Amino acid sequence: MQAQTLGSNLAVTGPSAGADGSGFDNTKLVRDGSTATVSVASGTSNQRVSIKWGSAVRFNTVILREAGSKVTTWSLVDNDTGTVLATGTGIGAQRVVNIASRSTKKINLIVNATSAPGIAEFEVYNATGTASSTPASSVAPSSVPASSKPASSSSKSSVAPSSTPASSSRSSIAPSSVPASSVAPSSIAASSIPASSKSSSSVSSVVDNGSISADCIRVATNPSVNWRDTSLKTDQEIVSCLSRTLGKPVGYGENAKGGFDPNGKSKLTVITKNSSVSVEQQILNAITGEEHNWIVFDKIQFAQPHEIGMYRLGCSNPTVQSILGATEAECVNYTQWCAKNGVSSANCVTQFFNVAMNKSNNPIRNPVIGSNKTIDGRGSEAYFLFSGFAIGKDQTGTPTQTANSVIMTHLKFQGAGHTEDHYCDPDMIRSTGASKDIWIHKNTFDTTGDSAFDVKVGAHNVTMSFNRLVNVKRAVLHGSSDSHTIDKQITTTMHNNAFVTTDDSYNLLGNTLRRVPLLRHGKTHMFNNVFVNYRNQILSLRVGASALMEDSVFVVNAIHQEKSTAQLSLAEISANLFKDISGGSFRNDRNLLWFSDAACNLTASTQTALTATNGTVANLASNYNAASQATINSWRFAAGQELVDYVSATAGKYGQIPYNSPIAGDKYYVLGLGKVACQIR
Repeated sequence: MQAQTLGSNLAVTGPSAGADGSGFDNTKLVRDGSTATVSVASGTSNQRVSIKWGSAVRFNTVILREAGSKVTTWSLVDNDTGTVLATGTGIGAQRVVNIASRSTKKINLIVNATSAPGIAEFEVYNATGTASSTPASSVAPSSVPASSKPASSSSKSSVAPSSTPASSSRSSIAPSSVPASSVAPSSIAASSIPASSKSSSSVSSVVDNGSISADCIRVATNPSVNWRDTSLKTDQEIVSCLSRTLGKPVGYGENAKGGFDPNGKSKLTVITKNSSVSVEQQILNAITGEEHNWIVFDKIQFAQPHEIGMYRLGCSNPTVQSILGATEAECVNYTQWCAKNGVSSANCVTQFFNVAMNKSNNPIRNPVIGSNKTIDGRGSEAYFLFSGFAIGKDQTGTPTQTANSVIMTHLKFQGAGHTEDHYCDPDMIRSTGASKDIWIHKNTFDTTGDSAFDVKVGAHNVTMSFNRLVNVKRAVLHGSSDSHTIDKQITTTMHNNAFVTTDDSYNLLGNTLRRVPLLRHGKTHMFNNVFVNYRNQILSLRVGASALMEDSVFVVNAIHQEKSTAQLSLAEISANLFKDISGGSFRNDRNLLWFSDAACNLTASTQTALTATNGTVANLASNYNAASQATINSWRFAAGQELVDYVSATAGKYGQIPYNSPIAGDKYYVLGLGKVACQIR
């Protein structure tokens, strides 16, 4: 078999080769043959850089090189025809994309990123021969399926093609042929299934007993492809695609299907900004009732950050206007209220939400989500300010509305700062009213006013996974009163979440970011979570609650050492983390504490075992179905650096696709993209 030869870089040698872009500065730097020079974007959404020629050139391979690892999603587009050639997540130091041979005068790279990305090189080749596979390579939908060879720990660094600089050898070319017995159906978009990630034994999980079409991958992962712009036309087709590419929850929330109706009655609701109905009212209409509804945001209209304030639904209320001394318009646009009342822009959010709105007679509360709903933020930059949603409803400890099967995913919740016992009760997600089968997945919560995801009044079968919580003072309450015995049915699974106190907030919040969770009566299973800069009462147990915590990392930046030696400081932290467990039972398996640097590079010599226990707790995972148990067993990380890096890379709205999804790469692919800062917001 002939080894692949890349040949010359057509971005440099092609006829009248050049570059341009939208959002990127000095685009010629992506085709100068040097990774030391970088073209940097001015924004984070739909940023474009292009290679162009005076006449059409034929090519089949693109190599992308990013400075850093800020890109979250990308697509390659034939500018002449508008055809999407490939899509994927993450670029990193090197991403190789193999496509079917194509001729065009211009090819566009469109990226989205966590912060302004830099592209070092955009190389184009008409390669000959057969390529080899590595974890970080990527292929286009029209190209070949994923490699049948399982990745190994040594596969992160493969030999680069001879024409590829050695310094970039972390990934090489994706395969052009594999044994037929290991090939996934051709309708799977291989660009979204990293080449090294799928062995022959994993093909069935990739296709989920059926093919995932290239158009499905595009609509689920490409922010430039709107919801109804592919061959998937019916609501059922699109919702089925979104459900399958999102994947399945594991743990107690394993039965959550959200807005997907397997019986064919799924509805897709696209929130828009050009409707005569406000964005907030559209969302309220969509979450109300019991019918299956999968709710998304128009990708083009919400390509830039857009603030959503569900509180605005109450601005027409005369009581609210009286409290604020404001018109409805001044309530809806709080900056008008601030200008009217002489409040500076720096203090506007705090003064409006935590002072003016914080009155005992304020009737504003979180809107209530009904059964069979998904709110899915993929492909959009919409975010929720100040408050969020209730799943179900209660009245003084008694359920008054129960919601079953709800998914909240890829959403961003931006708080207005924590105010204890705020009268508007600004939880972001509150599961209550004996609601069940709930999946809270890959959301970002930043400085929320109250909890990120509370569980109250008998809500149960809830999974929280791959969420990123930054400076959230009361992350999660399980049960709100010792007297609510209905909370004995609370069951939650929390896994692969990043709970982060940033260094600049450590002195202010270090002793108050705790109680993850404060648990009354019920049961919680926590595994593979990462806690950054937490030092006090990580969880609290009341009235017979049970908690099983496994294989989790607690890491504190060494600059926060408070004792004369690291050993004394770590001993103090380890004693404080679990000092409030006497009211229940706690099983503590293989959880470890380290000092680190600001990027969470663990200092090996500081590893400290956490040994506190109380009572007896069974293996709660035995309550899960066989599929959940198999996934957990396949993906369980030992507490250590790999876990820190994997969670940092995947948790939150902008993280890489995690293992719940059949289009996710294996851990070597994710880790091979490069380290992601653990304190990123």
